[in-house]
Amino acid sequence: MSRVTDIEGRWPLWMAASLLIPALILFKRPLGMDSTQSAVVSSLLLIITWWSAGIVKKSVASCILLLIFALTKAAPLATIFTFPLSENFFLIILTYLFSQGIENSGLVDKLFEPFLLRFARTPAKALAAIIAMYIATIYMIPQPLARLIIVAMLFFRFLSKTTATKETKSVLMFGCFVFYAVVNMGTKNADIIMNTASVAFAGLDMSDGEWIRYMALPVAVYCLLIFGAFCLIFRKHLFGIGLSRIEGEGPPRASASLTKKEKTTLLVVILTIIAWMTEDLHGINATLITSGSVALFFLQGTLRLKDLKAIDVRTMIFLTAAFSIGGVMKACGAAEIVFSRLAFLFPSEYSLYYLAVMMLVAMLMHMVLGSNTTTLSVVIPGLIVICGNVLPPQVIMFISYNSVASHSILPFHSAAIMIGASYGYFPNSYVARLGIPVTLIIILSAAFVFVPWWNFLGVL
Repeated sequence: MSRVTDIEGRWPLWMAASLLIPALILFKRPLGMDSTQSAVVSSLLLIITWWSAGIVKKSVASCILLLIFALTKAAPLATIFTFPLSENFFLIILTYLFSQGIENSGLVDKLFEPFLLRFARTPAKALAAIIAMYIATIYMIPQPLARLIIVAMLFFRFLSKTTATKETKSVLMFGCFVFYAVVNMGTKNADIIMNTASVAFAGLDMSDGEWIRYMALPVAVYCLLIFGAFCLIFRKHLFGIGLSRIEGEGPPRASASLTKKEKTTLLVVILTIIAWMTEDLHGINATLITSGSVALFFLQGTLRLKDLKAIDVRTMIFLTAAFSIGGVMKACGAAEIVFSRLAFLFPSEYSLYYLAVMMLVAMLMHMVLGSNTTTLSVVIPGLIVICGNVLPPQVIMFISYNSVASHSILPFHSAAIMIGASYGYFPNSYVARLGIPVTLIIILSAAFVFVPWWNFLGVL
């Protein structure tokens, strides 16, 4: 029986169980909390349980959390609704539409399928091609999950036209979802949802260029380590195998030349990417740039009114709630009360042990909560409370982020992995098979790749 089916069949029992501990916190007021603090902590625990276990729909649970925060006056309304009041809210909405326009145009197929046919002649080269495609489409398809789905479907169609065995196809499709998460660590705009959220949870204002300075080079090294581990673990299905094109498939659909409309769309995309990447020079922010591009897509017919459904309203509601957690807990004093109790785990000075404790706390939270964004909404503000007198906030944010961004032991630990598993691209067993050794790589790379780089930059 699936996890969802089990919850649906025993919903009253699950609901009663989820209410038990939050009710005790609300009425007992442990750790010297006042009524507002206990209400915030108990409601947060309840909603996180609902989010993680699927007891209540995520958007409904998010609305309940926001309502509780507002009714208890735990923080000013501007703090509770900081996300919809921010520019990032509108930028994310616009990127949904921009990405839908790219999907409607079919440009990804026409531009990248010939590349795959020429380059991806072996499974190892196919993995490298996946990484290259994700890097190339970061700014072309800014909505991360749209980028994932488009690239995965393109790659699946490519593999179906080759002589690859079923097992090799499954391994390569798994790699498609694994390296999506790794590549997204390199720039802030690679995952405009989680990466932007992480910066906000830490109370920072960081540009894409600043993120790249901190992360791009060490992420490249980390990507090579994951690539090596992936090839080692799945070596039986990756080496000594060719990816020849099946005879009779005919020329690829992508071989046709671009139409006038597609050329116009490509020009808009190229100009948009250039404008995004040179924002520091011309001073026009990404929201205005993207809104202009979306308007052009509508004018030329690449987007139509029906494409407004591409905006994921449920995700926007969830993000509104997730963004509010850190600010509300800090405003009412709950964050200091709760996370100060974990301070005994940390030594007085920074060390490799200190780093390991930080990462293990974040990973354990991730193992329980599942969602990356949910985990970071709790962990980043919490670790800033505990570690803020030892490490700068941007380093705390990146350590927390690195701990969960590409960490998955079970499919529900990653939205991307869940999508791949739901499509049947690969068996669930692959996740733990790779995820357990990768856990060690994440910690070691933080200690010997990321932190030394930040030391070189003079941040530590």
